Amino acid sequence: MPRVSQRRSYFTLKSFTRALQESLGLDRDKDPGPDDFTIAVFQDCWDVIKEDLIIAKVLSGRLRGVLHETIHYTQGAFVQGRQILDAVLIANEIVDERRRSREEGVIFKIDFEKAYDHVKWDFLDHVLEKKGFSPRWRKWMCGCLSSVSYAILVNGSVKGWVKASRGLRQGDPLSHFLFTLVSDVLSRMLMRAKERNMLEGFREELQTLKSLLLVFGHISGLKVNLDKSSIYDINLDQTHLSRLAEMLDCKASDWPILYLGLPLGGNPKACGFWDLVIERISSRLDEWQKAYLSFGGRITLIQSCLTHMPCYFLSLFKLPASVAAKIERLQRDFLWSGIGEGKRDHLVRWDVVCKPKAIGGLGFGNISLRNLALLGKWLWSKMVTSLFLEGYCTSLSGVFLIYLDFLSKFVWNSQVPFKVKSFG
Repeated sequence: MPRVSQRRSYFTLKSFTRALQESLGLDRDKDPGPDDFTIAVFQDCWDVIKEDLIIAKVLSGRLRGVLHETIHYTQGAFVQGRQILDAVLIANEIVDERRRSREEGVIFKIDFEKAYDHVKWDFLDHVLEKKGFSPRWRKWMCGCLSSVSYAILVNGSVKGWVKASRGLRQGDPLSHFLFTLVSDVLSRMLMRAKERNMLEGFREELQTLKSLLLVFGHISGLKVNLDKSSIYDINLDQTHLSRLAEMLDCKASDWPILYLGLPLGGNPKACGFWDLVIERISSRLDEWQKAYLSFGGRITLIQSCLTHMPCYFLSLFKLPASVAAKIERLQRDFLWSGIGEGKRDHLVRWDVVCKPKAIGGLGFGNISLRNLALLGKWLWSKMVTSLFLEGYCTSLSGVFLIYLDFLSKFVWNSQVPFKVKSFG
């Protein structure tokens, strides 16, 4: 198991004095954060929260800095320098390639039963030890975890406190990173099983996978909820898939599936693929239906909310023109008519409204160009990291060259005009 280097391990043990002094020395009147608490609140309540919130925050910042050294590269979430979208991209590419090759296969999506609440502390401490964290660091981690107590409410009144004996706290800045360390063990177990040729044969693979999940659940506390887990076919008939689902004690489901908030196994060129985006925008408009909003208020909501809601989808998939037109129509109707005010004339062309404020528009931006700009980030990042996928690049737009040689000439001749056009 990869260990944290000695130098990086020392970094995690540095004194808290400087970090705490900087926190307490900030201006009391600074703007509040997302939780609406100002610096003054933390300074005045320091004696109460210093052993909990601030300490956990400092520890999480240090853990984030070393996590990439010990977490397998297939894990993208909560690891510094990695993107969660990489996992969605790779998963979609695997499914598409498998379908094109006509090879049979399955996707098994597992669900952990109350994942954060069931992590065993002794297992987590063992993982930290094996990964090279010092006894002092592990003692800090244990202190953050073991100080948790839960109150039981009966008819709205507190009826005693219960001391926690396992689990990670929801909302704790450390929890995401500690859970990533625990789940990394499962990835290593699967890799080791593959190296030892324990995953050979279709049915044998599923039996071995089920056994590994049961063993991992027993030692870590992360029990797989097979009732909520699903299996999906790739080039298999429904009868065969049902037999495999029965073998795993899970359910057989249909494509597409939602993976990390994005569809997996769907067709981005189909309008139905984007129904989730349209539904989210429409439901948000429904929430504002009873609100009295001025014209300026509607402008603010479009800029701050409606314009950015599809961006997660737009960062990975090419938006069809018909879907872009539908989203723009929802924005236009809301801008000029509000909701429940009846149909009104659109006083200014939409392309003028989308222009920057400096040249007479409202700064909404063109959703299709925003889509190209977000996809262009993939091209740029893959060029810089030398992990560029030619097939993925050519699938984004037909204007790119068929053969890409990774030279700087391509970066300046193709990438820069592409980004300038997108942001222009």
